[in-house]
Amino acid sequence: MEKAGFKHKSVYLALALLTVSLCHAQMIRSDALQQDSAKLNLCIDRARHGPIGDQDLVPFEIDSGYLTRARKDSPDVTFFAIPGSLYECEVTGIGLYGPGLAYGENWFWHVIRPPSFQPPITTVVGSQLAGKTCLKDVPQHADLPAFDHAAYFSARDIGYISPKAMAKPGRPTISGVPTSSYDVEVTGVAYFKTSGIDLLTLEFACLYSPMLELKAVGWRPSRSPGRPVWSKSARQAAAQRPSIR
Repeated sequence: MEKAGFKHKSVYLALALLTVSLCHAQMIRSDALQQDSAKLNLCIDRARHGPIGDQDLVPFEIDSGYLTRARKDSPDVTFFAIPGSLYECEVTGIGLYGPGLAYGENWFWHVIRPPSFQPPITTVVGSQLAGKTCLKDVPQHADLPAFDHAAYFSARDIGYISPKAMAKPGRPTISGVPTSSYDVEVTGVAYFKTSGIDLLTLEFACLYSPMLELKAVGWRPSRSPGRPVWSKSARQAAAQRPSIR
């Protein structure tokens, strides 16, 4: 019985050590991969005539263990990333060197983002923290009296914005403040008391830097059709609401 118990304890210890090693796997930056530049550029050029078009290349990190296994299986393998996708380049089934596999962000790779608040917005706790922070900021930026309460329904980072898009007209803004890559956006509905039994409702959007520093709070009438246009003034947004009979 003691040997069996010791065996079970050894198995649990081995699993624990394996878990720790997986959690602390080393991530390597894309600029430190020491890739064959000729093969990488060939793959990127062929990808631009195919799946990625003129999308921006972005820096990324990849798990060292995955990288080792990939290079063992295919010594000529190279990697590059665009927002949201990692491409693995090799000699494909048609005999040409090019993008053979593409992966969305997962355990073995991710795009390098700017420093952010912790835990990050991509976690449940992080999104809740951003939402609660916005609910505290909303009443302080409401230029309407009789604020009653508010609720948020979305907290996310807005992802990557290409510098090419930033230079074009029509860049998304909140209260006139342009959004930037990986800013945090929280949206919801605020309720205001009126002279009657009904409550006035307005949609709001809080815009934060990746470090959760407030950049702007915007307002618009509830259930407005079309692309969101966020006003700096809750009073102005309320005046744009259609009359309700």
